[in-house]
Order: sequence, then structure tokens, then C-alpha cells
Amino acid sequence: MKIKKLKIEGYKNLNINLKHNSDIVAIIGNNGSGKSNLLESISYIFKSLYTGEPQNLSFNYYIEYSNSNNEVISIGKEKAKVTFQKDGETLISIADYLPKKLIAIYSGEEDRLWKTCYEPYYDNFIRDINKTKADGLQHVLAPQMLYLNKYYWHISLLCLALSDLEDNQRFVKEKLGINSIDKVAFTFDKGSYKNYSNSPTLSFIQKIDQKSEYTIEELKGIFEEEGYIPDDVYKHLYLAFTPKQSKIIKDITLKINEHLTIEDLSEGEKKLLLIKAAFEFAEQEDSLFILDEPDAHVHLNNKEQVVKTFDPYKANRQIIITTHSPTITQSISEDELFMVDKGQIVDKRKQDIINDLTGEFWNKHQQSSFLSSSKKLILLVEGKHDKTHINNAFSKLKDEYPELDFDIYSLGGESKIYPFMNGLYEANIKNDVLYIGIYDNDEAGKGTLNKAGFEKEIDKCGYRKMKGDKIDHNHFFGCLLPKPDEFNSDCTIENMYEPEKYELAYRQALKSYLGNFKNKSIVGINKDIKDASKNILSDNSKGFEKDDFKSFNALFSIITTIYKNGITSNVIDSTSEAIEAISLSVQVPADRECINEKQVEQKFFMNIDGLKAEAFYKYNTEFKLLATSQISKTYKGATKEIYKKQREKILSSLKHRVMDNYIIIQEDYSFESPSGAAKFVVGGNKNGWNVWKDKDGKTLDQLYRK
Repeated sequence: MKIKKLKIEGYKNLNINLKHNSDIVAIIGNNGSGKSNLLESISYIFKSLYTGEPQNLSFNYYIEYSNSNNEVISIGKEKAKVTFQKDGETLISIADYLPKKLIAIYSGEEDRLWKTCYEPYYDNFIRDINKTKADGLQHVLAPQMLYLNKYYWHISLLCLALSDLEDNQRFVKEKLGINSIDKVAFTFDKGSYKNYSNSPTLSFIQKIDQKSEYTIEELKGIFEEEGYIPDDVYKHLYLAFTPKQSKIIKDITLKINEHLTIEDLSEGEKKLLLIKAAFEFAEQEDSLFILDEPDAHVHLNNKEQVVKTFDPYKANRQIIITTHSPTITQSISEDELFMVDKGQIVDKRKQDIINDLTGEFWNKHQQSSFLSSSKKLILLVEGKHDKTHINNAFSKLKDEYPELDFDIYSLGGESKIYPFMNGLYEANIKNDVLYIGIYDNDEAGKGTLNKAGFEKEIDKCGYRKMKGDKIDHNHFFGCLLPKPDEFNSDCTIENMYEPEKYELAYRQALKSYLGNFKNKSIVGINKDIKDASKNILSDNSKGFEKDDFKSFNALFSIITTIYKNGITSNVIDSTSEAIEAISLSVQVPADRECINEKQVEQKFFMNIDGLKAEAFYKYNTEFKLLATSQISKTYKGATKEIYKKQREKILSSLKHRVMDNYIIIQEDYSFESPSGAAKFVVGGNKNGWNVWKDKDGKTLDQLYRK
């Protein structure tokens, strides 16, 4: 099966609308972004469908997928109404068109989803089989929903070892390093056999319960004689081993490589083992696999191998994974990758813009981390050591700065801070966030800050605001690293400590380098020792005491001042030109009357430079340019090159017609603010709250904010 569309509304924080046409759906996002909630919601959807109770779900959804017969299946739930369709025709029952299996592979100790979704389904499955006579459900080998975690390592290895397929044998030897399986031991609980009285699984177990230990060859002989293939063995052992209170196999142990067990394998090897066996034996095709962080606890060298394990199976299965691994993210193609932030899929346009701004120094994981950050204050620093030291200092001093809560991103050099901030402004990305660029207080940092587009420092406040470009940049600031008291030299982050701290790191670096001067230039030696000493100080700072960070108080005081003056007074000012231009939404006062339908949906018209543009405004959510809107072919003089590229990329993604004096877009396109839409139309900065007017000439500002 292949999922084509997935829409989920109302499950926890989710408001997902995903369109997709590839073998893997990879959901990347920070903790709390909603990516695990997506896997949970899918589990609940199919549980409700397998049990025939889809109307009992508390949230709405729409899912569309194709199967191996090239039939397109669509299932939708809106409140209490559930609809099924095959190739556009309504179905009475969906049972014959559901995925053959839903297999969940979960990392770590988390078992909430098992407890709430999979375990009840499994228990009902067992009870239903045992209520049926021998001529009833004897063909059923396993439930349609399987949940796999670390407890299934032994079953997985046993079935791979039983397989005669060359690929499976090679996997065991080359990927797991297992040359021999010396013994397979079972612990049976015959007192629980009554729970399986009418199940074919009991018949299977009774074929091997005459003794507790076997060789692989002995088991192969029994299973071949009885007609069991490894797929059957996997499913029967899963049923026998899964129920916590009534399992008829209490334990399975494999002795490998003469004196080892599976527990002696690395975490990466065990994870690969679990995934490989699930794809090989759980179901062959038309199945849905959901994997929660399959690379968790896997060594960096094995992370890419996790994705490679999918390759032989992804053609006829749908695989959905979550991750925050940069390595995994880089191993997945662009069309398979979806970023999640606050329960929503991040607009691909945002991803493209951030990639344009940071492609040379941020990987996809770092870009995702930035896009999915929920913090309203972001610090942009030159290098990785700045980030480490500021984070370590704040961990010790944060009780003194309760107002501050920020994320930090390193940009790889002082020359990249201002272009990045200006690009964010031009693209109208995350414009409800305050950004502070922190420059080293040395010749390079001061020179770059002076040449960048910042205003002069006012009253020695310690920071500068980005220069206005027809409208104010009220969310972007820059400052130099404040020097410690009585320090008069160039100041980098390492100088924020007492000199003895860096001296110790330097001595450690020099000591480790002694004896390695051969065939190295003086310049190269000096650079290597300097780099090593910075790395050592960065590591050492993790164990420093609070008093060691006292010079950072001046930095956090500047950040606090910017935050208070910028966010709580100057920036959030309902009458300011700046907030009108950058606002994502209109904040409705508590005493305002309820918004009526006419206010919620309203067409607006703008006449600028002879152009007529038509827009549809949804209160507090988005500003949508409608098809037939007219777009300027030219740009205003002050428009930055980076925005021109972004605008051209948007245009190229839309159907449009090029006329003599303007361009007509032929499909709708949504912006996050009225000003973003206005800028796109005219090719330069415009205050959307004032230029968008209705047929009576009233502006957005007059209609919605005054």
C-alpha cells in the first residue's frame, strides 16, 4: 500500500494535511513537535477500522491510499459520519481493503501506545479465537495489529536463522556478526494453555514443548515436517509470547558464537535485527509499518544502515518513521521528508527558504530544528563553541533571568549572521520571534557589525537594532560579546572565563601535541593547538561552577534588556507601523464582540501601480491570493536579491500566465500575513494592513484593528 493523502484534525495538537507519493514518509521534528502523536493517531484510526467501530474515534481524519491491485481507497471521518470509497465509488464495508497488517516498531521503554491501543486489540483477538470452534478461525495466524519492541529480539533472530534465503543468512553473519547459533532454549507455561484452547498457535507450541532446548537443525527438521515456514513460526511465537498475563512461552533464549547471547549485540545491531525480521516475516505486502525513532540509541556508524534495511521491502509496503537524527535525515530523499512543528506539517516553501539561507552550513536536521523551535527568542552566534559556552552558562545562571527562554543556533562565522536575519525578514519566516545576533568583540566581529545593516548604538545600551527598510525591523538585533571587567584585548567566548581556565586547556592541548611536530608548519601547529585548546575548554566548561560564569551576567543582562524593550513594549505595539507589516495574525481583544461570518470571509482589492489583485482573508489564520490575481513583472529598487529568488521560486511552483505588463497566477497561494502577500504582488515591501482594501475602500487595519 502507498498513502497518498493524510489529514488529521483534533487528535492532541495535530492539524496535519499531508500529500505524498513516495515509499517512505519520514517525519522530522523536535520533542513535543507532534511527530509521535501522528503515529498514535494512525494506530487509533486503523484499530477503529479493524474492529468495525470507526465512529468511536474522537477526532476527524481523511486517508487515501493505493493497494497492490492499483485500487485507490479513501476513508474519511467527519464527526460521527464515516465514509468508504474504492476508486471513487462508495463502499458499504471497508474490511477487504484495509492494510493486511499494521506493524508498530517502538524504541526504548515507552509502552503507552501498547497499553492504550495495541494490547486491548491483541487481548480481544485472543479471546475471539478461543470462543470459536475448531472450524471457525483456524486460518488466522496473527492479529492485524502487531507491536514490536526489544522483547522480540530472540524471536526475530530465530526466524532469520531458520530461513534458507541467502539474504537473511548473509544479514545474520555480516550485519550481526553471528557465526553460530549454538542453542535455542524455551521456557513453557503449560498452565496457560487453556487460554489458547482453540488456537492453531497451541498446536504449534505442542510440537516443540517436549523438551526445553534445541539446536537450529532440530527445529528446522520439526518445522519442515509439520509444514511450517519461518513466517508461520514468527507469527505463532508472537502470539505465544506476547500476552503479559497468559503467555504460553515465558522466555526464549538463543546462545550465539559459543558463549554470547543477543544482549551482547550492540544497540544498533539489535535494532537492525528487529526491523529486518519485522519486514521479512510480519507481512509481505499491502502492510503499513510505523517506526518511532528506529535509530534511537544506534551508533552513528549504523544509523544509515537502518534506512538501507528498508530498501528491499519499501516497494510494496508503506513505511512511516519519525526521527531527529541528522544522519537519518540526510539519508532520506527530499520528497520523503516532512518537518513537523506544533502538530502541523511545515510548509515546503519554508523549508526551501531556510535551505537557501543555510544550505552551506546547516544540514536538514538543523534546518528542521530551527523551523520547529517553539521559542520566541533565538540567539544567533558565530560558532559551535559560542553555543556550548552560552548554554552552559545559562544552565547555572538562569534562576537570575526568569524572563529568558531561548534557543541558540551557530551559523559558522560572523559574516553569516546579518544575511541570515535579513533573509528571515525578507521571507517573512517566523516573524513573531525576536532574534539577537551575538558577535565576537574582536576586530572581525566589530568590523562586520559596523558594516552590516544595523543602526548605531543608542545611549551605550550594548546593542543595535537592524536598520529599517521603509518599515522598521523590530525583531532583529545585534550586539558584541561584552568584555569582562578590566579586560581590554580582543574578546572571544573563551575570554569570558578567568584566564586560568583557558591556560589549563591550552596546556592540556600542548601536552597532547608534543612529539607530533614532524612535517608540520609552524602555522599549522599553532592552529591545531589553538583548535584543540578551544575544544578542551568547551568540554571542561560543562563541569564549571556557577561563579566561573560570572562574566556571562553582562551578556544575559543585554539579552534581557533587548527582550523586555523589544518584545514587551516597542515591538508589540498595536499602533506601530512595524507590527502592522510583520504581524502573523490579529489579536482580538477580550471585550470585542464575536466575529460574524462576514468578517471571517471577505474579499479585498488593492490598486497599486495600476495592478488589481484579489485576496481572500481568513481572520487570524492566513491571507490567500486567489487565482486570477495580477502580479508585477518588475521589482522595486530596494528589493533584495534573496527575496527575488524566493519570489521566483514561488512563481515557478504556481500555474501562471505572463502578460505584457504583469503576470496572472492561475491557482491560489497562501501567505502568513497581509504584508507578505502585498510584497509578493508588487515586488517590494508594502504594509498589507493599509494597502488591502474592500470594495468600500476600507483597509484591513480599519476593518479589523481599529
